Amino acid sequence: MTFLENMSWVFTRSPCLFPDACLLLMGVSKLDILYRRLLLTKLFIRGWGRPEDLKRLFEFRKMIGNRERCQNLVSSDYPVHIDKIEEQSDCKILDGHFVSPMAHYVPDIMPIESVIARFQFIVPKEWNSKYRPVCIHLAGTGDHHYWRRRTLMARPMIKEARMASLLLENPYYILL
Repeated sequence: MTFLENMSWVFTRSPCLFPDACLLLMGVSKLDILYRRLLLTKLFIRGWGRPEDLKRLFEFRKMIGNRERCQNLVSSDYPVHIDKIEEQSDCKILDGHFVSPMAHYVPDIMPIESVIARFQFIVPKEWNSKYRPVCIHLAGTGDHHYWRRRTLMARPMIKEARMASLLLENPYYILL
């Protein structure tokens, strides 16, 4: 079975709510699982935030719940900055950033470290067809950088299906 066939099996047959995370957990050690359990107990130790902030978030949630309205929240020419382009033998790796649109709609709700969203975009040098598929990979708990997602998910997808990947940085970590 190829990598993409394995992913398809996980997505369609796995009872896991987060297939991306399930796929990563299939090959981890017991030490990794213990680390993740310990790490999970340290999230939100000071609560979920002030009640007025939670109220603002729920109001924003109503706004994005309307599909027609949500599609127009971010313009098609929203500024995205490319900081670095790295040429590889089979792909290009673009490092970039943008200001989170949420900072405009719900100001002062996010920690300052989360206002600028950072990403890595991995694009094949050649596409298989006129369609240009992109898979968005969100960071799991404890995934502090792009290496794991780039190496275990994005690179095999480039090789097998010429599929691009967009790796988003977890908003609570800062890459220095």
